Amino acid sequence: MNRRLSVPEEKSEHKLSGRMVLLFVCLAALLTAVYVRTHPRWKAAELTIEPAGRFFETECIEPDGTTLETRILPPEGYTRVPAEEGSFTEYLHNYPLLPDDTKIPVYDGSTINSTDAACVFDISLGREGWQQCADSVIRLYSDYFYETGQYDRISFHLSNGDECSYNNWRKGRRMLVLGSLSCEIPAAFPGDSRQKYMNYLKEVMRYAGTLSLIDESEIIPADELRTGDIICNEAHVVMIADTAVNDKGEKCFLIGQSFIPAVCFHILTHTEGKTVSPWFTQEELSKDSFVIGGFRFDKNNLRRWNDGF
Repeated sequence: MNRRLSVPEEKSEHKLSGRMVLLFVCLAALLTAVYVRTHPRWKAAELTIEPAGRFFETECIEPDGTTLETRILPPEGYTRVPAEEGSFTEYLHNYPLLPDDTKIPVYDGSTINSTDAACVFDISLGREGWQQCADSVIRLYSDYFYETGQYDRISFHLSNGDECSYNNWRKGRRMLVLGSLSCEIPAAFPGDSRQKYMNYLKEVMRYAGTLSLIDESEIIPADELRTGDIICNEAHVVMIADTAVNDKGEKCFLIGQSFIPAVCFHILTHTEGKTVSPWFTQEELSKDSFVIGGFRFDKNNLRRWNDGF
């Protein structure tokens, strides 16, 4: 014969059941929050491509060129530095461009008509607008390594100093970031699909930036600048996208950037001289202070990320 519970016993059992339900709900909410924070998903934005109408006549532009190498020619007296097969320089030389004289696409579907854009890379953006100045550099570095199978070189430090490695990401490890703290946990199945790679990039873009690029790079003199080097301070970063040299050994450079709001990476022009040109000379970048794309830098902002390219 079953014993009937007393009223106090019934209340105690109800309380215990209620606590177990509450505990289960809290645990489920915690696991859901962890999953969401450790599983970013890259979604490509729908970009608007429309003609611009140049403000200035720009030197060295070949409108029919479809890649960086064929669109922007070296200035008179200069020769483009040859690219080794499989190098980052070759990767950038062959990078496809949007049609000549195109407005800069923005991640939200709008466009910007910039006086500083010589050409625009045909590069995707995420819907949430993370691919800003430092992120665009990280994206190009990573894409090069990914497309050449150098997965072990895809690794960046977050702004708090912790490393986020694509090799670990491929193995199913994910970064759990809470404020300035982060840790790596096993939270996914292994895989190296393009989607998972782009998810990794989104994670890095969320938590890395100019400060982390500064920490991962070293100051170099202007006469050592080469393709892949960056010009970076706490406010902005641009990248050396190509190099040309004359018979005297004097160099000039193409420089590219993104900015806020997130826009497609593009090559800059400058109008300080008598003509508008996309090429910046070594002499200009050797000055104590100089302006690129509206941002002021100094010679201590010339930097090489890791070992360079």
